[in-house]
Amino acid sequence: MTTTALIFYPETFIGFNKTQLLKRRLTAAGVIGARFKSSPVFPVGQNFRQYIPKAKSIHRYQSGVIHIQIQAVGIWATTVGRTLLERSNIVLIEGDAIEFPLERYTPLCELLDHITGDRYRVDMTNEPIRHGIAEDVAAYMVNLSSDSII
Repeated sequence: MTTTALIFYPETFIGFNKTQLLKRRLTAAGVIGARFKSSPVFPVGQNFRQYIPKAKSIHRYQSGVIHIQIQAVGIWATTVGRTLLERSNIVLIEGDAIEFPLERYTPLCELLDHITGDRYRVDMTNEPIRHGIAEDVAAYMVNLSSDSII
């Protein structure tokens, strides 16, 4: 099963890093919550559904946790034309059901436009970690064999 994520990005590559501005203003707007400890992802905030409507489904709740990442630079293949895009100051939302048309996510694009002054668009990407969007996940292993106990 492939992972699909929404990606919000400026129309043009912006040479100025606005990720801290995005984090502060999206937190103030209630779109994102407090950052997970030692992780680059944020949970959803109390006003998330004002900007990202819930998919029309018979299920009352999502089965997984929604993760939001704010990245300085990302490269991904677009859904239309399958071309590679490289953009800065992107917002990636993973773990939520995606419905078409993508215009239903315009409220978040408008908020991002207002925050940064840049015109934002929305697209979706499959396997975002493999396309250079997300940071590598830290994997820890625990050795529970009896010979390692002191």
